[in-house]
Amino acid sequence: MDWSRAKSIFILSFLALNLLLGYELWIGKWNVIGDSKQTSADIAQELDRIMISRGIKMTAVVPKETPKMREITVKWVDDENYGKKINLAEPIRYNLFLSKGSLKDLGNRAIPKIESYAYDRVTSKDGLFMMNQLVGEYPLFDVNLELFVTNGVVTGYRQSYVEVDSGSEGKEEKKVISAHTVLRTLAEKYLQNGAVVTDIRLGYHGQFFETEQWSALPTFPTWRVALENGDIYYVQGFRGDVETAARTTKKP
Repeated sequence: MDWSRAKSIFILSFLALNLLLGYELWIGKWNVIGDSKQTSADIAQELDRIMISRGIKMTAVVPKETPKMREITVKWVDDENYGKKINLAEPIRYNLFLSKGSLKDLGNRAIPKIESYAYDRVTSKDGLFMMNQLVGEYPLFDVNLELFVTNGVVTGYRQSYVEVDSGSEGKEEKKVISAHTVLRTLAEKYLQNGAVVTDIRLGYHGQFFETEQWSALPTFPTWRVALENGDIYYVQGFRGDVETAARTTKKP
């Protein structure tokens, strides 16, 4: 046997096989992308079918974006006033808190870091105006500024504030599951017939306990889905785990 020739044939065959496998992987990559688009459309159609069959209504605008996000770790900021109700020396008209342009001025006058929060209509109710601390454009659903309202003016507040741990930047970014996927899961397994979805928003959520007041707390990208009856669902943005929250009092 001509071993030199056999060796050459073996090497050429091996290279040809690698090229074939590489081509199939490349084709598969694009097929997956195409399938992903089709799957998104299928999910939206399936969601519509389930909602119609069960009489579930949607008054909220369903977000289309599925950004890449990362788990973050936050730490409570130590301040003697955080977590306590503080009475304002001069009450402030509460509608000023809806204007971003006035928040910094209000903070200088009365409430520190108020420009770091955004109004949360889902958890606000009669006599209590709620705001979520922001990380970039996303709310931290568990870190709030509570404004106590009486006769149209804010008379006091209770504030929580956290800082994002610098180590969060090194964590891997992942694409969150779509809002349609979240809603389909809830419609299939959790929502009652005739439920009305009034809000769906992407933010951060974690399990915060008083015993962890000064600990580093992991917080995950999460979809929050609110219903007309006050029920709230949190759906983890990577795995799709579902958590229900205590029913909130409906706003007037």
